[in-house]
Amino acid sequence: MLSLEQSRFWLDKLHSDGLQPGIQELMYYRTKLPAFAKHRRHLPAVSQSGPLLSKTRGRGMEFDEVRHYQAGDDIRSIDWRVTARTGKPHTKLYREEKERPVFLVADLALTQLFGSQLLFKSVQSCHLLAALAWQAQQRGDRVGGIISNGWMHREHKPAARQAGVLHFLHSAVDIHKDSYHRWQQQQRPHDAPLADSLRRLQQLVKPGSLINIISDFRYIDEELLELLARLNRRNSVRCFCLYDPMECELPAGYSSQPLAVFDGLQQAQINLADSRQRQRYHDSAKQRQQHQQQQFEQYGLALTYVSSAEALEQQWQSLR
Repeated sequence: MLSLEQSRFWLDKLHSDGLQPGIQELMYYRTKLPAFAKHRRHLPAVSQSGPLLSKTRGRGMEFDEVRHYQAGDDIRSIDWRVTARTGKPHTKLYREEKERPVFLVADLALTQLFGSQLLFKSVQSCHLLAALAWQAQQRGDRVGGIISNGWMHREHKPAARQAGVLHFLHSAVDIHKDSYHRWQQQQRPHDAPLADSLRRLQQLVKPGSLINIISDFRYIDEELLELLARLNRRNSVRCFCLYDPMECELPAGYSSQPLAVFDGLQQAQINLADSRQRQRYHDSAKQRQQHQQQQFEQYGLALTYVSSAEALEQQWQSLR
């Protein structure tokens, strides 16, 4: 657990209040790219041919044209349909994609507006969104994606320029402001905003793209997992799950009065001085996380956990 001094240090360094992100703190990650570049890049499953195998870091090969077969051409590239139709051997030519589409999908649902130590999960989601966007932009990849909280929804087509990333991050700040306002009004979380974003993403994404999903995955069902698995068949999908330590384990306390907790739907009384209650809470949270991991593994999906209680650069080495 961070001390008060440590929390102040990181909040000052990140130019953040921990509650609402601003464009200045999202620009902070642009200066951290050299450190991020030392990190091992995520590779797709072996069955996914093409992406991330070339020296140009993930650009695939896209069909260009068919021409007459020439001596020295790879026989594996022969177009047998054209050859059979014309009676003369033809070969397929491919051109290397210079810019790879990178899609970032951020779920800023109201369930993410929670934090017990450093940042709200939703703020850390925006930080991760910014770090991944700046990293892709520096590589020369085109960056786009979808940001939604269930009420507001912004789509951005992949763009290679810095201005495109800034426009994308401004959308994240705007949607977070809307979420924060609704959270202050104690509105109920919108049902399944991530599933709606993924259904729309299927219409936007091109095969061979890199897709990063950022959410707390509080609402997981078979439909959501199937949507992710479908996208993962022709792309490289990575899921980042935001969590707060208090969702995993209750802090020890010595108050004789129980603590009233309200999640927007239900209210419960928690006695922090009751060690048995804390243990039951911990066991239940651990069981829920293990079940979640099994679900993602069953569908062949990569799941990485990101804490809202530590600065992103402190845990970047574990974001593999």
